[in-house]
Amino acid sequence: MWRLVLLMLPALAACGCNFTINVPKKSTPTTADTTPTVDDRNTNYRADQSALRNAKRAGERLAQMTDFQAVQLFIFEYELNNNRMPTVAEVQQSLKSQADTQHILKKIEEGVIILTGTANKNSLWAYEVDADKAGGIVCLGPSGSIRRATADEVKQYMAIR
Repeated sequence: MWRLVLLMLPALAACGCNFTINVPKKSTPTTADTTPTVDDRNTNYRADQSALRNAKRAGERLAQMTDFQAVQLFIFEYELNNNRMPTVAEVQQSLKSQADTQHILKKIEEGVIILTGTANKNSLWAYEVDADKAGGIVCLGPSGSIRRATADEVKQYMAIR
């Protein structure tokens, strides 16, 4: 039986058929439908990307949160010792002096991690690149919680000075 089917396939293919499917044309997105361009270094989940790429982002997000914890610990320690919040330059200088934090300093210099340099310990201390557009990781005071936030939440945190 299978031999018969295998012999008939080339004959059917040779005959051909004019079977067509009407596929609706894709509409081009208007400017109102497009989302703002988001830096690829932002580790937030993206619905328009594959599951594999989003799984990779989850791993990157975990590493990013660990880097935020290192920055958070420095800010806590500095504020306890000096009774004031550190400036961006002071955070960078501290990270330069430690060998195991050079990769964090590089992320700050490249703009992946953005320090606010706030003097208010009850506000946003640091956030991930484009977190205000697509959501991302934030470091908040005084609890110093490091968590993921939506774009709207990040904008609210930025408004507190």
